Amino acid sequence: MSQLNSNQPLKKVVIIAAICVFSTQFGVTVVAPLLGEWVEASEAPSFVSALIFSAFTIVSTPLSVPGGIMSDKFGRKPLIVAGLLLYAVASALFPFSSSTYDWIFVRALQGAGAGLFFPVVTALLSEVTSSEERGHAMSFYNIGLGAGLALGPVSGGILYDTYGIFMPFFLCAAFALLSVVLVLLFVQEPKVRSKRKGKGLSLSESGRKTLSLSCVVIFFGIGVAAIMGALFSPFAIADLELLDIELPTGIAIHATGIIGAILSAMFAVFVILQTGFNRLMKYIGANNLSIAGLFLCACGLFVLYIATSLSELFIMSVFLGAGLGAISLGTLTLASKAASEGEREQEGKVMGIYYTVFYAGLGGVPLVCGAFSYIFGARLLFLGYAVLLFVLMVVVWKVGFGRKLLLSSF
Repeated sequence: MSQLNSNQPLKKVVIIAAICVFSTQFGVTVVAPLLGEWVEASEAPSFVSALIFSAFTIVSTPLSVPGGIMSDKFGRKPLIVAGLLLYAVASALFPFSSSTYDWIFVRALQGAGAGLFFPVVTALLSEVTSSEERGHAMSFYNIGLGAGLALGPVSGGILYDTYGIFMPFFLCAAFALLSVVLVLLFVQEPKVRSKRKGKGLSLSESGRKTLSLSCVVIFFGIGVAAIMGALFSPFAIADLELLDIELPTGIAIHATGIIGAILSAMFAVFVILQTGFNRLMKYIGANNLSIAGLFLCACGLFVLYIATSLSELFIMSVFLGAGLGAISLGTLTLASKAASEGEREQEGKVMGIYYTVFYAGLGGVPLVCGAFSYIFGARLLFLGYAVLLFVLMVVVWKVGFGRKLLLSSF
């Protein structure tokens, strides 16, 4: 990765991309520890928390491919800026929401901004990096993503308890606007867009298989993060009876703060392991790294199934954080590798396909799992999803789409 370190314009783009994705992911998870109290106060069924969380992805899913295609034609910056501005407006509206319907609408508006932003910023990284640079660039991007996910829950709980409803979402809007300024001032389009038109993807057979693999694994893998974001807070309060804790110093830690700390620990592990996973990926390949991530997530959900104490919940967060980090880096690198193949510029379209599946998992999985948890209980749901990940891990290993193909990406 010495090339990336010595290429200052490229390094600047990667850093700004990481800051941008930090600002959006902070807003995604800042609401997570608050859902339990809000749903309980409104006397709505726990399924509503899953619907609020999933509204983000229900809207972002159909926008990913169109947003990617438009960026292929008109450039990356306009779509990145538009997505971030829409995200900032939605964040500013959240404190003024007073009902479950308002929460669903604002989350949907945030999702629209994300649907325009995510495929485009990763297409930009695919476009400006070589195959040797891409793994490191994506790991740095994932550090920004994971840092936002990690700081969101703990900040949401603490800021809400200390300053009220406005402060968490004021920070969301401020981070997004800062990202807009950085993109406008420091990011330049790498080249003139091709005007050629075409239907379908001009990918090789190996490129199509690589993209297919990344999409299958990320759908179920990101579902783990969605389950935790949507269902863990109500589960911890209702089933585990997680209560406020008073420290020997007399300081009281509210249940929302504890839940936020557990979720933040999960994403902190995600961030810490990114550099190590990037090095490991060079030896075992992105496919095997993704399979390892599925295994770790399955183990984490099994620990959650049997958990009865705070220590077990934090052990669970380590497993899930490591698993999500491996899945995210492995599949994102595979998708970006596929995006760089073909006869014409199509990075935006390919990454749009990846993020369509990403958001489908992020939005669809908690809706389905929320319904099952309402019927069978959250614990049984966690166990069932763990078994599903174990089965998927074996299937991906058996089918493999060819280990030789995937290892040759590096």
